[in-house]
Amino acid sequence: MSSKKIFVEKFFITAILNKGLTEELTDSALTEKIKETNDGEALNELISRHSGIYVDMLKKFGYKSLTNSQISDIMGDKDYVIYKAALEYDAEKAKFSTHLANKTKYLCLTQRTKNKKSHLTSNYDDLEFCQKDNSLNPRDQYILNDSFTRVLNLIEKHDDKRLKVIFKERYFGGKQGKLKPWKQVAEKVNLSAQGCINIHNRAIKELKNRIKNEKIKF
Repeated sequence: MSSKKIFVEKFFITAILNKGLTEELTDSALTEKIKETNDGEALNELISRHSGIYVDMLKKFGYKSLTNSQISDIMGDKDYVIYKAALEYDAEKAKFSTHLANKTKYLCLTQRTKNKKSHLTSNYDDLEFCQKDNSLNPRDQYILNDSFTRVLNLIEKHDDKRLKVIFKERYFGGKQGKLKPWKQVAEKVNLSAQGCINIHNRAIKELKNRIKNEKIKF
């Protein structure tokens, strides 16, 4: 049995056996009860108070950059994450709500970083090219390759021919899968680093509109 399943069963039982007036306790007091006696009712009260914060942080840092499956997994771990946050909580450093918000944000950004290292990911707010993941199933790999090709075609046909060089150097010219620094990209097109960034950002806005209009799905 996984640790998460054991956690759910343990705290469900203790919540029934140890009912009390936890609503009147502070967050700090609740976390202490969880640390000291694995108090299920105290955990339930924390979950009741702070699930909204967890969901809000997931929406803010996960909805536009993670897959539906990843979002579902993180949402499914909500109670367990709140429990782990209670065990790790230090009242002298921050409020529990802030501690949980930071922990949830970290989960989302960690998964996003993994995606960037292994996938080509594109969305309307953050279009980035990353190394493809060989673990994708054939259907997902086909969709990924098709989307990738269509975006490259938009860049290829762009009126500003410098854009192709900028994208190629920025996203495919770096070492060990990393993005090439803007200063080095700029040397390829005889522009300043800021000039390249400006061209790049304008193109991203144009591509977003084209993607929406042509209903390219990622």
